[in-house]
Amino acid sequence: MKPLGYAWLVQHFKLATPPLRHRSFLGTRRFTREHLDGAVEEHYVGRYDPGEDPLDQLVFALKYDGLDLNILRAVLFKFSPERVAEFVSRAPNGKYARRIGCWYDLLVGSVPLGAEVTGSYIPLLDPADYVVSSKPVRIPKWRIANNAIGDRFFLPLIRRTPAIQAIVDTDWAEMIAATIRQVPETTLRRALSYFYTKETKSSFAIEREEPGASKAERFIALLHRAGIEERPLSEENLTRLQNAIVDQRFQENGFRDSQNYIGETTVNYEEIIHSIGTPPGFLRKVMGGLERYFAASADVHPILRAAAISFPFVFVHPFEDGNGRIHRYLLHDLMARGGIGGSGFLLPVSAEILADLKAYDACLEGFSKPLLSVAEYELDGQRRLTVTNPQEILGLYAFPDVTAQAEYLGSIIRQTIQRSLPDEIRFLERLDSARQAIQEIVDLPGRILDSLLIRLHRNQGSLARKRREGEFKMLTDQEIEEIEQAFRLAFELNGAPHQPG
Repeated sequence: MKPLGYAWLVQHFKLATPPLRHRSFLGTRRFTREHLDGAVEEHYVGRYDPGEDPLDQLVFALKYDGLDLNILRAVLFKFSPERVAEFVSRAPNGKYARRIGCWYDLLVGSVPLGAEVTGSYIPLLDPADYVVSSKPVRIPKWRIANNAIGDRFFLPLIRRTPAIQAIVDTDWAEMIAATIRQVPETTLRRALSYFYTKETKSSFAIEREEPGASKAERFIALLHRAGIEERPLSEENLTRLQNAIVDQRFQENGFRDSQNYIGETTVNYEEIIHSIGTPPGFLRKVMGGLERYFAASADVHPILRAAAISFPFVFVHPFEDGNGRIHRYLLHDLMARGGIGGSGFLLPVSAEILADLKAYDACLEGFSKPLLSVAEYELDGQRRLTVTNPQEILGLYAFPDVTAQAEYLGSIIRQTIQRSLPDEIRFLERLDSARQAIQEIVDLPGRILDSLLIRLHRNQGSLARKRREGEFKMLTDQEIEEIEQAFRLAFELNGAPHQPG
């Protein structure tokens, strides 16, 4: 079968690209086949064949395969500006020819256009297919309204899938308000304070770390400042964040200058590579583009904006340590700027992530696996990694499709509001009820009562004999029996293990 569109271009130019999400072929009948990995294969009949001109094949790709900026950039670099100008001159008012010329200007260099383009302005990206800027910039040269957000160093795409549209259509503020509307003010204040602590512990736990008291306090203080910094993506601010959340020995002075990666060592001391950070020669360019995207994306829905910035940040991995925690901090920072959290309210999304780490890992692997299918690298005896084809993988960092990550984030936030918030608030209400009931049995000092509640909670409402005879030896057997009964009643425990909130 003869490939068409992107499949033809990848084969013709011998491009190193991840497996195509949409593949087109010339066949004897028109049909579509969906594969188990989510890839779509479409077959077209002879009248669709664009021929052997790569630019005609590019038109076909844009029309039928969708937009893949990584391949588009790689293909456009194969042509001189004059060649693109000659192609556009054949049909100067054709929308795909104009878009190709415009993309060339944006991603490669200026096209010396001879024929004047006339006609109505058309959008660079179809708003029905992609999340775009609500304030497009008109480009008279091409009669195109540039509604893409970003530049040649960073321009993420979010496809307007049903799940993405559901995120946009949801009234998140009302969903949160409905969850906490009936909660007593005192309980809510305690819950909000608790959420900052839980988010901190959960974010560190995702990295398989237990934060010490001082490190936890610093991270909680950062979370309270989410949405406040004027330039959250600047190297100075991100470095300050990194310094606040890692061990003092691993604090950095700025973005790294060496290649990093995430891997694991096998029993045979072989290294398995799971992800590779942006090669250092391009790191600051991509991070600069990320900061400019932040400045240009204020009108993007806060959840989509958070996904489009925080996930690429962790893919780029600008520091040796702390990237994951900064990534999750940025989720809160960007949502707070859009009115989802902030001002003393925080959604403990990391706890929801921690509850299903496989789904989170799969979300991250949506970027890392395609990258590793293309990246070529060498590992020396000291486990220092060198990428040998940095130019060929640059587009994957600069033009990520973050649709899957945005969908994942939307689902996590929805679960946090509809499940975690009620569960946490209910837990605190039961804890208050248990506290009051125990105080009526015996008037304990606050520190001892808090320790007693912790022990009972961890042991499903029973106090271990070791604790009875040691830490709580001041209590009688009768008092302990009544305390256990009061705790079980408050938490509705009937012998079944209680899942902590």
